[in-house]
Amino acid sequence: MKKKLLFLIPLFLIFIQCNKDDDDPEYVIREYSDQVNVDHELLEEYLRTHTFNYEDFNNQTNINVKIDTLTDSNLSKQSLYDLATIKSIDVIDSNGESVSHNLYYIIAREGVNQKPSVADSVYISYRGLLTDGFIFDKRKFPMWLDLASSLEGFREGISELKTGNFSENLNGTISYDSFGVGLFFMPSGIAYFENTSSGIPEYSPLIFSVKLMTYTPTDHDNDGILSIDEDIDGDGKPFGDDSDGDNLWNMYDVDDDNDGILTVNEIDKNSDNVVDDSDNDGIPDYLDPNY
Repeated sequence: MKKKLLFLIPLFLIFIQCNKDDDDPEYVIREYSDQVNVDHELLEEYLRTHTFNYEDFNNQTNINVKIDTLTDSNLSKQSLYDLATIKSIDVIDSNGESVSHNLYYIIAREGVNQKPSVADSVYISYRGLLTDGFIFDKRKFPMWLDLASSLEGFREGISELKTGNFSENLNGTISYDSFGVGLFFMPSGIAYFENTSSGIPEYSPLIFSVKLMTYTPTDHDNDGILSIDEDIDGDGKPFGDDSDGDNLWNMYDVDDDNDGILTVNEIDKNSDNVVDDSDNDGIPDYLDPNY
């Protein structure tokens, strides 16, 4: 939706954080509905006063994103705000209310192949920074990352990029070209919010530039069903989907209906490449505890 309302693990994505209220009993966590307006204002000010080297991405080579402040010498360039698309992401607050958060993203280069889902594993390089320019993490060389374990704003941004092409060099290494390159600007509610991590203060909006080389469709519980296809409620995300109510999301549950038979043994018992629904009730056997 356009603005007019449209396994090495990196430090910033590890959910090892310092929660302030553990140290200060009088500390009160802010409400998402209050903080999101502050974050949106800060991010939009940043976007309106900065630009990047978008003209360098007309070819398929390995170009780095360079963010720059708009000054008298480059005022003819488009601002980040002019180039950004908004993706609305709902976050549930302490009262059970849905609070809309804007992920501002820019596709510097789209890529040429497929987009990963929010639950896949991706091969990426990236740089993460705060709005004051402080770089809290970066990976010059690509690494594998499980998007299901990453920040919500990050995985939603990655899912808008496409992968590139690869070729094998004479020395056996792999080179990539034509891969997707993007910039993501996220409010704290879809980042760390009240927590701190690796030089990131509480309630910090985050900025990322990312290169997506390739990805692997991921089945976290090895039950024969890709994690993204364990999205029972159809919201495009398998997170929180728990069909048998055992407090284990289906994407991590080897027995999705808790009937004592592993999901992998119920999907296609007759090996006809069709998901089994033995009693024709519209519920596949692996989700049907009565069959």
